[in-house]
Amino acid sequence: MSLQLKEVLFHGTISEITQVDVNAGRDHKDFGRGFYMATDKMQAVGMMHKKYKEAVSRARNKEHADAVREILYEVRLDTTRLSTLKVKEFYTADMEWLEFVLACREKGGVPHDYDLIIGPTADDDTLLCLKSYWDGLYGKVGSEDAKRILLRNLEPDNLGIQYYIGKQDVADAVIVSIKEVERG
Repeated sequence: MSLQLKEVLFHGTISEITQVDVNAGRDHKDFGRGFYMATDKMQAVGMMHKKYKEAVSRARNKEHADAVREILYEVRLDTTRLSTLKVKEFYTADMEWLEFVLACREKGGVPHDYDLIIGPTADDDTLLCLKSYWDGLYGKVGSEDAKRILLRNLEPDNLGIQYYIGKQDVADAVIVSIKEVERG
């Protein structure tokens, strides 16, 4: 079974983007540092709102807070080039997905050699759940029981799908365009 490759994806942010820079992504994320895109426009809008709230709360003063702007981008991929890439697809948020996400979030950087990863997005409560797991609140860290509890708490049936690119040459080759769009 294969997820259907999408040509149009969405990215919600507070940063103006003229060209994708995978190194601008945050570290210790689901699939590593890189550029993430959502298959669902509303999922990207949600991420945009979250980044906006974080930036406004960190702003030094009202002027800096007023300068923060929410931006939604439509990202078009050249799906014909995707067949030449090393792709990892997670069809569901299962134990394999969880162990991959744990490894990426623990190690940081890009701890794998995939060009493109497609799979469930860990939701807003992910960090709290992961901290509880790493603090041993679900049982012995690394144990199957603790991982099962963590997976259940992440509510895998409610997660959206994300695309991830962590290599600049791959982003340059497969991202045909990125343009600002209306949220509506």
